[in-house]
Amino acid sequence: MDTSKVAIVIPAFNEAQTIQSVICELQDTVSGVDIIVVDDGSSDDTAAKASALDITLVSQGTNRGYSEAINRGFSFAAASGKYEYVVTVDADGQHDPQSVLQVIQAASGGDIDIVIGQRSKHARISEMVFALYFRLKFGIKDPLCGLRLYRLSMFTQYGKFETFDSIGSELMTWALVKGKHYSTVDVNIRDRLDKPRFGSGIKVNLRILKSLWSTISFIRGSKM
Repeated sequence: MDTSKVAIVIPAFNEAQTIQSVICELQDTVSGVDIIVVDDGSSDDTAAKASALDITLVSQGTNRGYSEAINRGFSFAAASGKYEYVVTVDADGQHDPQSVLQVIQAASGGDIDIVIGQRSKHARISEMVFALYFRLKFGIKDPLCGLRLYRLSMFTQYGKFETFDSIGSELMTWALVKGKHYSTVDVNIRDRLDKPRFGSGIKVNLRILKSLWSTISFIRGSKM
């Protein structure tokens, strides 16, 4: 694949500890790719550390959340007119750059609209329930992995990355419902150095289950 047609979008909120190593590892592993870092109103040095490297920095100004940051990155990539694909990568260093490369290579045939990264295990019971539904419905083992490749025209066709709290899965779900061509790649997830931004405990599990219910309603509505 011509990596000059690929933009990696990294949403980042208070990731000063890891952002430079994430960028450098990606640039060393995936040659020729452009990186767009969306600083989601960080209160630390995330923006300064990212902008010191050869990347494009987009600033949200205030913290608007993960999906809004990705939406901003997609919109920037689409407006540039340079890219055919966008890859979403987390700023915490958990996504192995070799897995990012494999996700990009999986779309090299040209007929793939979305490549879905699949982790070997799920961190929460609610994620297992979410995954079970998607496995039965679409054959997808991991609908909540943040490492994915999207054909950018899907985003422009749908109009937004997320319109409800889908834990970042709405655009993927829409693509599956509409019969877009997809591929899956088993990806390596590394341990975080600090506490997860998404949180843990009962509150987070309830949020994920609520998101699943909203997603099921979205799927039913999309088929009408």
